[in-house]
Amino acid sequence: MINGLEGIPGSGKSYEAVAYHVLPALRSGRKVITNLPLIIDAFVAIDPAWRELIEVRTRPAPRIGDWDASNIAEREAFQIWTDREPQPQPEHISTFGTVWDFYSTWRNDKGQGPLYVVDECHVPLPKPERGSPGTPVEVVQWFKLHRHFNADVLLMTQKFRDVDQGIAGIIATLIKCRKADVLGNKNEYIRKVHAGYRGGEIQRNIRKYESKYFGLYKSNTQSNGSAETGLQDVSPMIVKLRRFTWAFWVFAIAYVAYAFWPSDDTSVWGHKTAPAAKKSSAAAPVQVQHAPTAQQAQQGPAQAPQQPSGTSVPPTAPEVKDPLFGKLLHMTGDLSKQGRDQITFVVSSEGRRVFDLTSDDLVQAGYKVQRLANCMATVTYQSVVRPVTCDAPYTASGRGDKPVVIDTATGARSDRPTPGLVQHQDAPQVVAHQEPQHEGYSAGLARRNAQVRSAMIN
Repeated sequence: MINGLEGIPGSGKSYEAVAYHVLPALRSGRKVITNLPLIIDAFVAIDPAWRELIEVRTRPAPRIGDWDASNIAEREAFQIWTDREPQPQPEHISTFGTVWDFYSTWRNDKGQGPLYVVDECHVPLPKPERGSPGTPVEVVQWFKLHRHFNADVLLMTQKFRDVDQGIAGIIATLIKCRKADVLGNKNEYIRKVHAGYRGGEIQRNIRKYESKYFGLYKSNTQSNGSAETGLQDVSPMIVKLRRFTWAFWVFAIAYVAYAFWPSDDTSVWGHKTAPAAKKSSAAAPVQVQHAPTAQQAQQGPAQAPQQPSGTSVPPTAPEVKDPLFGKLLHMTGDLSKQGRDQITFVVSSEGRRVFDLTSDDLVQAGYKVQRLANCMATVTYQSVVRPVTCDAPYTASGRGDKPVVIDTATGARSDRPTPGLVQHQDAPQVVAHQEPQHEGYSAGLARRNAQVRSAMIN
């Protein structure tokens, strides 16, 4: 596979190649042939076996045979001389500028050939221009047939437009590097991955320079130190924008805190609050009476707290308890005849019915009854007000609720023994409103209702 690394000088190409291509190849036991200025002793310090796997070339390989790729399916493209001596390359030929720079018989246990890392590949692999024939045809043929030799290639250049387009066009993955100093981060570089030479961007990330890799290679081949100096009067716009953003947020937070800070008479939500009462220094101390603890209750009756002389505690109003205190009152219906209204109620305790009564009974006991609407009334006893609705609990299973029926003419009631019958009286018209009844009556209730109805009719 042929991959490419593109970037201007100082963009991080050498760092990317060493850290993410050369080292992984060596760890997998693969040979690396390159013109990068690697420091072999530094690699040997990591693993002594890597000395045999690193080959750094500074001169083109000599010619040791003929190249013929016309019938590679039947014979080898590299035809090695057996009766002639190797011929050195001319002085104007650059490293990796001939097909013999890519000849190697090395193979690992998996049958893989070496990894070729060609730095500044636009020099040995130029495109044709006026006065220059460009890259030799044999080299272009080898790149197109590189899979037959089980070899991989990493090409590094500043601009692939200057490389032979026949080679650049078959690059599988192109990685573009750019130093992140434009973002104000000199210790990072931007890495963009493209799907081929002219393919779209498929990945982008920012990688940080790790100093542990710096000792493995020389980034500046003509000097031992870095003499690179940036423009002194130009700073990245993104740095200024970040500084402005931080200053803006600090100011915004401070302003919001000041704007919503509550004053003495205003809450944090802007509502007016009553001013706190001023405490008088001459005010008498207030004593709080606590409930007696369990130990005090066992020892004996609680003693009244001692009060300082000259002070008096105002008496507290006694709690009002109505006759039905501790029980619930429910409305079961209301009767109306000749302008007179009467409401029926039921008293319950712990979810069970206790007894029935009417509004007349409540008035007689000191209550005030006021009907509000159907199934709604209020029952008042002094300061105690009870809202009452038709929510009476059901009786035992299989029995339903029923209203208290009262004969207004005779005073007969369905919940009490029937008084003496009144003869020759028209049957009263009774209108009863009640909640929906539970299905079924017991035999005793049915007999009592029949007795009441017969008395009212007679």
